[in-house]
Amino acid sequence: MEINNEANREHMGIARTTKSPCQRPGSRRPLSHVSSCSTRMHQRSFANYWSVENFSVQLELHSPGEFMLAPKFGDAEYEFVMKLFPNGKDEETSGYLSLFLLINKCPNPRLRFRVSFTVETRDGPRSCHLNKNLVTINRSGIVTASKFFSLDILRTATDIYTPNDILTIGCELTIFGEALTWSTNLFNPYSRGLNTSSSSRSESSNTLDKQSFINISEEVQQDGLNELLDTGDFSDFTVVSSCGREFPTHMCVLSSRSDYFKALLRNQSTTEFASKRVKFEDISAETLEVLLRHIYNTTSEHMSLEENQLTPELISAVDRLIINTMRPEIARNLSLNVTPENVVVRISMAAELRLEDTYQSLLEFFASHKKEAMNTTMWNDMRIEKPSMAIKILEDAILCFEEPTGAIDRRIIDRITLA
Repeated sequence: MEINNEANREHMGIARTTKSPCQRPGSRRPLSHVSSCSTRMHQRSFANYWSVENFSVQLELHSPGEFMLAPKFGDAEYEFVMKLFPNGKDEETSGYLSLFLLINKCPNPRLRFRVSFTVETRDGPRSCHLNKNLVTINRSGIVTASKFFSLDILRTATDIYTPNDILTIGCELTIFGEALTWSTNLFNPYSRGLNTSSSSRSESSNTLDKQSFINISEEVQQDGLNELLDTGDFSDFTVVSSCGREFPTHMCVLSSRSDYFKALLRNQSTTEFASKRVKFEDISAETLEVLLRHIYNTTSEHMSLEENQLTPELISAVDRLIINTMRPEIARNLSLNVTPENVVVRISMAAELRLEDTYQSLLEFFASHKKEAMNTTMWNDMRIEKPSMAIKILEDAILCFEEPTGAIDRRIIDRITLA
């Protein structure tokens, strides 16, 4: 009789209700053996801050290549020294501060660490975009930031970067030791699975709602910024190219997308701020329009670069105006359509913007096609105009095949800017 009733319920479409094992207390079979383990990496952190008084005088006293040394810092096992070139480490970097970190003592043959170089400002520390996420370097190596910070920025905003004529730079290090694994009895698979399900759904829902709001806001703002650039409505600042073409712009937009303009427009004592205009004698109207289009489009999808727009002038302008949001797009374009005829120029561009990964991939292409690449006009021009860069490319191309793939075993981290 019971069997017939069960069959009738299934025939009538009445669903049988069951509880999952998690919903039925005590229904799970006890496990005969449960084991767990944990992996931990020992870390050690160091920080050192260096204040240079009378910095404007130090700029006058030090020529390119001349440096200052800070006292050693570290502990009984590790010892580091900061080395500052106020006017750059050589003539090519004379428009920048150059900052070196020397590793005097290390207990292991290699050192794995994160490094962060900063400049203290009125608004808090400014990080250097050369900072690496994770670095492996030989003992007694050197970490270099050849173009650590632009001197033009420091001079145009002294009240922000060098208050009372004092420059303060910082170096923060996190050193990673070997990973150790050992057995534990802390893992509870049941409670972890039950506790995270509801919270994950809630966080996912909140994330979707927030993302939808952001996308709508950015789309509206994007259209408005494009229209303001095209019409020049409400313009409060004029940017002038080398040929005299004028671009009506907006200070709030420029300063939010370019660290150069942020420093320039914050200093109300400058001629540019008073006249509400700036002229770039070495940036053409074509290049300036590409830069401005990107600045006014960066709240949403970035404006794609055409191959003919990827010029040495554009790279220098991006570096000078510190438009960091253009760096990923430039890196992507430099890696497309690479040939023996253009690889030398592209390596030089990647070097100027300190695009480490892009530089490495282009270098490998050059090393595989060096005979064809070194027979091009581009290579001959580089040998004459930038001999130090040509030598460096050759040295790195040789080392590229001597070191295992993926290893970062270098004395110089910022090697692409060191002659």
